[in-house]
Amino acid sequence: MKPVVVKVGGGSLAGGALADLPRLVELGAPVALVHGGGVQLSRMLDALGMKSEFREGLRVTSPEAAEVAEMVFCSLGKALVRQLQSRGVAAAGVSGTDGPTLLVEPVTGLGRVGEVKEVRPHLVRTLWEGGFVPVIAPLGLGPEGVYNVNADLAAASLAVGLGAGTLLLLTDVDGLLEGGRVVSSLTPEGCEERIGNGTAAGGMVPKLRAAAAAARGGVEARIVNGGREGMLLRAASGEKVGTLVSGGDIT
Repeated sequence: MKPVVVKVGGGSLAGGALADLPRLVELGAPVALVHGGGVQLSRMLDALGMKSEFREGLRVTSPEAAEVAEMVFCSLGKALVRQLQSRGVAAAGVSGTDGPTLLVEPVTGLGRVGEVKEVRPHLVRTLWEGGFVPVIAPLGLGPEGVYNVNADLAAASLAVGLGAGTLLLLTDVDGLLEGGRVVSSLTPEGCEERIGNGTAAGGMVPKLRAAAAAARGGVEARIVNGGREGMLLRAASGEKVGTLVSGGDIT
């Protein structure tokens, strides 16, 4: 099986789609997880008296906030590793700065926020060869050190860089909803159309853009409900669940 990259939130894995991750690993699929953690980062910044500011959905990140992000994200990664290990999955927590794996360029006007320009897959592949599932924090290495990277976009870049067969973006709904129904498939152009006409809003916007970026790179992406057990295997095996974004509209 081709590699599968899964983007999960920064919270717990218990009781959701990742319950069948051990089975997916047993079937021989190399799996890499990319996790978020924006809510936890905002809480920590608030506790430290550091205001959070967002522009077009991206966090403005000062050098001091970048240090906090590294601490929070890496701590979350270790917690996710422990949860996976409790399910019998050997896992290792790293970030995109390790290796380094994700090389970034600064996004103008956002401080220490990076856009991935190069993926170096050696570390991830080495962990796979050792039998581990990499759990990757969305941080990248740039000209001034560590940079915050949107987790959805980091997962898309990693999927393309690893030559993955599938990118799964887990969320709390069944996919992109239009008129109360799930949109079963989209092209990258269709993603931008839904963003432009307001069908997609909030957290769905970066997911659609990440899915479109993956599709342009030759990786099929699915936006699926991470709260449903069995969803991971179904999506990875190509069942028509969630919203599929690929190079051509297959509806």
